[in-house]
Amino acid sequence: MNIKKLVVTALIAGSLAACAHTSDRKVNMRAASVQQLGAYNWQLVEATDRHGRPLANFAANSALKLNFAGQRLNVSGGCNSIGSAYQLSGQDMYIQAPMSTMMACAPDVMAQDAAVIAFMNGQKLHAGLLNVEDAQNPQPLLRIENQRGQSLLWRGVPTATSQYGQPTVVFWEISPQTQTCQTDNGAVQCLKVREIFYNDQGVKVKTGVWRNFAGTIDGWQFNPAESQVLRLNVYEVKPAGAADDTAASQYIYKLDQIIERSEVNSTKHKHK
Repeated sequence: MNIKKLVVTALIAGSLAACAHTSDRKVNMRAASVQQLGAYNWQLVEATDRHGRPLANFAANSALKLNFAGQRLNVSGGCNSIGSAYQLSGQDMYIQAPMSTMMACAPDVMAQDAAVIAFMNGQKLHAGLLNVEDAQNPQPLLRIENQRGQSLLWRGVPTATSQYGQPTVVFWEISPQTQTCQTDNGAVQCLKVREIFYNDQGVKVKTGVWRNFAGTIDGWQFNPAESQVLRLNVYEVKPAGAADDTAASQYIYKLDQIIERSEVNSTKHKHK
């Protein structure tokens, strides 16, 4: 799959005027706040038409995720990443014409991307929570319905930030070569990483020393054919029940963005 470029999807924006929703199913919902939407990663669990029947173009892939950050939303997990600005007023959600990366995938997954864009493009949607998070229900459900009565049901999983607080942002260069290292569980293949430092203008000013890393990076997969520089969100997690700040912390590493990537050959490895 080749990313050609980021383009504004050429679609005709629909009217933002108020319009009666046409679903045959009457669902009681509570209005969600911008803060509630942003506190979760929303995973698609159901896509139905106005009669409650499954939407065909959503049957091929159940990995769709919806995320909110400020006044923007992003849909991922299909072929392309799809984003848009939105506004929330009670249970009314106004969606602007989305932007999408342009990647070639299997026809059924491409059809799903098109269905996502058609669902939300330039429309006033009806959105709300079917339940609210509490001790018995840690995963709320978000229902979004368009003016044709089609609805998408999403299950919320708390984001790392809502669970652990604000992360520390670091930049790591990842070597295409691994290194055998010793851990509490014996010898394993560790990543070779070194920290990269940039100034406020984004110019690289310092490079750290190579070291072994035996952990994992959520959302990222090692590729021995590439040298990469990653922007990571690092979350500090105190042990449960820790009484003071001297208890050893654990750290969760999550990929935010791949900053640089370059192919390497099998005989010589270069790092930027």
